[in-house]
Amino acid sequence: MNVFLTGATGYIGSVVAEKLQAAGHTVVGLARNETTAEKLAKRNIKPFIGDLQHPESLVTAAKQTDGVIHTAFIHDFDDWAGAVQTDCRVIAAFTQGLAGSGKPLIATSDTSVLGDTGAEIADENYAIATNFFLAERAKAEAAVINASKQNIRGVVLRLPLYIYGRDGGTSYIPMRVQEAQESGVAYYIAPGEHQVSAVDVDDVAQLYVLALEKAPAGSIYHAATESGISEKAIAQRIGDVVGCQVKGISLEQATQHWGRGIAAFFSINNQTSADKAIQLGWQPQARFSLLEDITRRQP
Repeated sequence: MNVFLTGATGYIGSVVAEKLQAAGHTVVGLARNETTAEKLAKRNIKPFIGDLQHPESLVTAAKQTDGVIHTAFIHDFDDWAGAVQTDCRVIAAFTQGLAGSGKPLIATSDTSVLGDTGAEIADENYAIATNFFLAERAKAEAAVINASKQNIRGVVLRLPLYIYGRDGGTSYIPMRVQEAQESGVAYYIAPGEHQVSAVDVDDVAQLYVLALEKAPAGSIYHAATESGISEKAIAQRIGDVVGCQVKGISLEQATQHWGRGIAAFFSINNQTSADKAIQLGWQPQARFSLLEDITRRQP
């Protein structure tokens, strides 16, 4: 397939592009400017100049390709509802471009839409959280699932809070490591017993390819390969690597320190099962767990 990919220069999207190419697909990548376009071209990705904030051109991109993988999202915790509205407009543009074609639209969400899952390891039937502002992203999920009514193979991948690997990670671990290095303290929200899930970036990228090729219309998949990771254990591992103090703080202090959105992520149990993705044929191959990957950052 010739696949249109948003977020092609991002942490996750760049690996998705690599896996798509390895599977024999060609990639057209969204580029906001000529500098980004040049970076994509060097990786044999055809650039398409456009912007999530002005999604009208994305209609054309969707029409010109055989399917869409949408990994980009504006993580504006100060205006989460606005970020979701932008995402919904992007999905509407893709829906307009793909309507009636039977082509795939693989979109990204995250498991924060479930809120605090308590001791349960939630599957895809777990209810969307109520009165939890991060659950706003479920509106974008619904837009993708509803697109299936227009003969589009709409699929949603829900990613866990922590994605790691390749000496990087979604912002939360690198941010906390840098903070610990600069302040001499690795913080967690006390008592730190809440537990989360994680996935290796190579594994999640492979799931995008699998979903593109095989997932049925209207389906949602969780992409986690491990659970039972406590926030305190994450802070302790960062403290060990950096060689600094580890300290628990209150939710109120964390909100002042990190902001409402990030503090919300760090204050909930959020564990999910990927049994459904495994039944689809997903075969995670991660060599290291999240905590082991943090340890590998040791200077």
